Amino acid sequence: MNKHRPFFRVVAVILVVACFHTALLPGAILAQTADCDYDPENPTLENARKNFLALNYACAEKELDALLQQNNLDTQARADAHVLLAEVYYARVRNNDEKKTKVTEQFVAAFEAYRDWKGELNIKSPEFIALMREAQNIVDRQEAEKTEAAVTEEIEPVPDQTPAVEEKTEKKAWYTQWWAIGLGVGLVAGAVVLVAGGGDDDGDGGGLDTLPDFPPPPAKR
Repeated sequence: MNKHRPFFRVVAVILVVACFHTALLPGAILAQTADCDYDPENPTLENARKNFLALNYACAEKELDALLQQNNLDTQARADAHVLLAEVYYARVRNNDEKKTKVTEQFVAAFEAYRDWKGELNIKSPEFIALMREAQNIVDRQEAEKTEAAVTEEIEPVPDQTPAVEEKTEKKAWYTQWWAIGLGVGLVAGAVVLVAGGGDDDGDGGGLDTLPDFPPPPAKR
């Protein structure tokens, strides 16, 4: 009996490997290699999620990319598509740094489209949730910076475009100055004096030094 034990062990290992290949690998391989069954002209979030849950990540990614190209997609659907694409990258990408980058980018895009997104997640690992929280913080910081910049721009003093006001915008006319008025009054007064009592002794019609003689008064009786 002891002689047959190694043989039974080998047979048991072979059976386990065969069961593994038969039950698990074909489904996983089929999921990754199956043709995409979505309509490129009419991609839907529901069909992309179905492909994701079937482990057909490549097909889910293609459909989500096509869905996000639509301009008429509402904010809720756009955010849902970005979150599902983040789950696709988290499940599909093998390089850890690349995975974190791609997942964070999709979460940021989701929260930029709809900051209050609170949908159901298919992946609930602590690392995935942490990446989602980090994306929320990134969006919040970006919004705070935009608000601060807008307030700063609003309260920034606007340079005065009006020309500087001179202390005296125009020079007063000479005849309005006090010294000019005084000088004019003096000249007028001098002219009046000359006209009223002027003239020299040698001129014709000059003034007399003594009064003319009057006739003597009549004699008394």
